Amino acid sequence: MNTSSQHNQILEEGQVVAGKWEILRFIARGGKGEVYQARQLNLDRYVAVKVMSREFLQSLEGREEEYTSELQRFRREVTVMARIRHPNVLQVYDFDQLEVGDTKLDYIVMEYVPGSTLRQTMPEEGFGRDEKSFAKWFRRYFLPVLKGMEAVHAQGVIHRDMKPENVLIDDGVPKITDFGLAGGHYLGNITRSFHIIGTPPYMPEEQFLDLAMTDARADVYALGKILYEAIEGKMTQERNKPFENVHLSNPESKMLRGLDRIVRNATAKDRNLRTSTVKALHEELSDILAESGHDRLGRSTSAHKRQVFLLKTTAGILIILLLGLGLYHLNMDGQPGQKDTVGQENVAEQSSDRFNFDFQTRDPTPLPELPPGGDWPSRIEGSDGADLHLVPGGEVEVPLGKPDNGGQNLSRRTFFVAPFYMDESKVTNHLYVEFLRQIEGLEVVDGTVRKNGRIWLFLGEVRDGYEPIAYRNDGFVIKHDAVSKPVVRVTPFGAMAYARFHGRALPSMAHWWRAVLAGGDSLGPSPQTGVQGNGGEEMMMHHEATEEAGQADTRGEDRLQPVFDVPANRLGIRGLTRNVNEWTLLETEAGKLQFHIHGGNGELDQLESYLERKPWEAFAGVGFRTVLPLPAKENRK
Repeated sequence: MNTSSQHNQILEEGQVVAGKWEILRFIARGGKGEVYQARQLNLDRYVAVKVMSREFLQSLEGREEEYTSELQRFRREVTVMARIRHPNVLQVYDFDQLEVGDTKLDYIVMEYVPGSTLRQTMPEEGFGRDEKSFAKWFRRYFLPVLKGMEAVHAQGVIHRDMKPENVLIDDGVPKITDFGLAGGHYLGNITRSFHIIGTPPYMPEEQFLDLAMTDARADVYALGKILYEAIEGKMTQERNKPFENVHLSNPESKMLRGLDRIVRNATAKDRNLRTSTVKALHEELSDILAESGHDRLGRSTSAHKRQVFLLKTTAGILIILLLGLGLYHLNMDGQPGQKDTVGQENVAEQSSDRFNFDFQTRDPTPLPELPPGGDWPSRIEGSDGADLHLVPGGEVEVPLGKPDNGGQNLSRRTFFVAPFYMDESKVTNHLYVEFLRQIEGLEVVDGTVRKNGRIWLFLGEVRDGYEPIAYRNDGFVIKHDAVSKPVVRVTPFGAMAYARFHGRALPSMAHWWRAVLAGGDSLGPSPQTGVQGNGGEEMMMHHEATEEAGQADTRGEDRLQPVFDVPANRLGIRGLTRNVNEWTLLETEAGKLQFHIHGGNGELDQLESYLERKPWEAFAGVGFRTVLPLPAKENRK
């Protein structure tokens, strides 16, 4: 909890509102209200509870018109949100009043979104001339916002306060929120008092002069300003001219000239000269990107063809090397000072191909382009929509258990790790279910998901009342509050299948340790247990060894957090030593793959993580992430 906000909070942790909303924690306080995370008891799902501030209402005493207007605006938010059903608009569940002392306060119960806002998806300096990154951002974030706003306008509603902060990001999905200022033909005006309603940088002049004059073109203006910021950078005091038309500073390319025209038209001061609808804005932007040669993933088609060619060439060279030279294995018992190498060949290819996953289709993540004499980009987007961050290559010292004594004595081994990309966060339930839905030939048998007889995932409750993934009516469904939490009870088979489908791999132990050390992650004390790690040597695994594969551990499931609630390290990677543990692999000298668990919470003085696990085992506190190893720069011609 934010301790600075504890004083004078309206609601307390553990309080149950209206017999069904259990308050879990305070989230934020604004000028007019407070927001809390809560749990709906009868459905066991997380929600957000927004309460009208008692202090704010008290400040309006004696100003009857304003007092009435603010109450109406708060209630209007519920009315508007309840009308609109769209995946890119935040959903409302309930509206009621609660008694606090001698005061009755309105509250709204809404969908809980643990992620960030659209603001965090936009570089502060703007995308500028980086057309490829802008195209990715447009497809992933701005296009869904446009679709959501089209649905809003289709209901006769005008938002009137569109800005990046009013778009929440739920596991990569944008959701428009904050309809407190909304208007429309069926809503009427709340007040005729003269005062500015809205956020000036995103307001057109007519909204400032007379709120009743606003129509859908007011939202077009705001969206044009957001688009301008995405390209030019956050509006500074020098560049922020309220109610004025804006334009790009140096539109050199065909695409930027087209975007400049769109921004100018969308932010025209005279609304009669402004782009008339969000649908028209949507179509114009899509046309500009298509004309500029960008496909659905935001990659230029010519660059994509080069990437496909390079991938095929690299694969051909790799096959020749493997056939001619044999496989290079990690040496567990080499001479002192000898360094083992972890690269693309023995992790990305061997660790998955040998299990013959037999996919009918695949969606591999392309290798990024390496500019001549340049460096790999610091972040790329995977084919599953996940962000991957670059981990620089280098030496890493890895603690290893000795098999001859059950792993109870640790030895250290030095590896050289080639540069690689690692998922920003562990794979979520949402991403894993999207993957399962694309796979042909899956079987659901005795509460397990299988392919070719191998168990990928254990279904059922992780703890009492919490079943993140279920199989019903011949389809996989996700519990609402589990969408952005890490998938658990997935086996190494299931984790490798996901990685292989997206052209990536499970991290080796050396990959995992390199990312931890390069990212500056703390290995203790754990925020949950308070047990101190010893220089990273005393890692743990959050489960007790079980006789039966997949038996759930019931000690730590309540610690599961949405992946974006976990802070990022200095590389931008989240949760390496927090949240839940994760699968890693190790290839022995004999070419055998071993599966080990490293990770996040539990007893940091346990050495069980260095014991070999079976590829069909799964645990309630164990998830996974993937890596994309990179070839040497000299091989990228």
